[in-house]
Amino acid sequence: MRKTLFVKIAIIISSALLLLQVLSVAVGSYYMKDTNDKERAGELASLIVLTAQTYVDLPEDSKKEFAQRLKHQDHLILGRGNEHLDKSGAIPLYYRVVARQVSEQIGSPVRVLKQAGRSERYWLEMTLEGQHIRLGVNKRRPEWLIPTVAIMIMAAIAFIAILASLYLMKKITKPLEKMAVAAKTIGRGQKPEPLEESGLQEFSDTAKAFNQMSRDVHDLLENRTILLSGISHDIRTPLTRLALVTEMLPKETDDELQEELHSVHRDIERIVTQYLSLTRSLDTSDTESIVFSELLNDVIAELTFETNQKVILSGDENVVITTSTYALRAVVVNILSNALRYGAGQPVEMCWQSVGDSLEISILDRGPGIPDAQKEAIFQPFYRLEGSRNVTTGGTGLGLAIVNQIVKQYDWKVDVHDRIGGGTEVIVRIS
Repeated sequence: MRKTLFVKIAIIISSALLLLQVLSVAVGSYYMKDTNDKERAGELASLIVLTAQTYVDLPEDSKKEFAQRLKHQDHLILGRGNEHLDKSGAIPLYYRVVARQVSEQIGSPVRVLKQAGRSERYWLEMTLEGQHIRLGVNKRRPEWLIPTVAIMIMAAIAFIAILASLYLMKKITKPLEKMAVAAKTIGRGQKPEPLEESGLQEFSDTAKAFNQMSRDVHDLLENRTILLSGISHDIRTPLTRLALVTEMLPKETDDELQEELHSVHRDIERIVTQYLSLTRSLDTSDTESIVFSELLNDVIAELTFETNQKVILSGDENVVITTSTYALRAVVVNILSNALRYGAGQPVEMCWQSVGDSLEISILDRGPGIPDAQKEAIFQPFYRLEGSRNVTTGGTGLGLAIVNQIVKQYDWKVDVHDRIGGGTEVIVRIS
């Protein structure tokens, strides 16, 4: 079970209520037992006095029969004087109270002794009208002091109190749970449903502040996307002019200069294309049914047109996934291009399969691999394992950052693992 606020507080309150019930029962039982012991001690003392007085007044020939009847009916034993007594044994308070009450009623001292070898029998010795009398009492098991009705009432109170505490905790934690879900939605770049701005003042104020923050974040993301799209679009015009000027250069222009201009044009074109791809792929309303193998063939043809690198495919060609074409294409293009670029010239493998309602894609290369400490950092903008800032050798550093943005936006998952035998395996789960 997860250690949630609801569970933790519910356990604390329930435990406190149960402990309070136990303490109440313990205190009540103590006072009930004390009162009951006094009543029982008084009854036993009166019975002993009556028995002793009756025994003294009986004729000798009736005393034996009286002793037998006394043993069976009243559970008292008339001593014969030859009992083995433990004079150093501790005497329970209950029997000391009985002896004191008997002593008060007969007006003479009464001594209590424990029988040796019998832990449950105690003897009261007294002298009445000149006769020495010894009466044995067997220790009785304590009676059940708490009535059944009282136990049922206490159990009902505890049950109601626990239910009330659970209801209270649910009322407190439910808004927090909704806020946590909304926060995760914001983290994916989406706009959550507004929280209810009602109820307790503290929750109402928090919900209002959270809703305002959600609107601000959503506006900020929208403005960022619009700005990014606008800049990328505006750069297209001077980029086209650059391409046109390059093509119109005189024939006698240095070949190295022309090649450099073409290279700069391609680099800028690549960066602009990535930015435009990101802005289009973040549009979650643009979804359609896609035959994955067809999309993959187009991507491979585009990426291997100049290099002729080999990509080994393995998967069901008829798999169809409903999502944004731009988003899925951007993810596949950026991960596959990295695998081709850093795969040490070895063939790259691509596997895909349907897992329930999701599509799981694996892209495997035989490159140098990625250190564990950098497997999260590679998804940050402009972070590159390759040390130089040359886009030809190491790319722009935006590809996996775009993948990360898209994955969060669509609630997909991407994991990076070391490939057995060397290299890297990137697994993407499209839902």
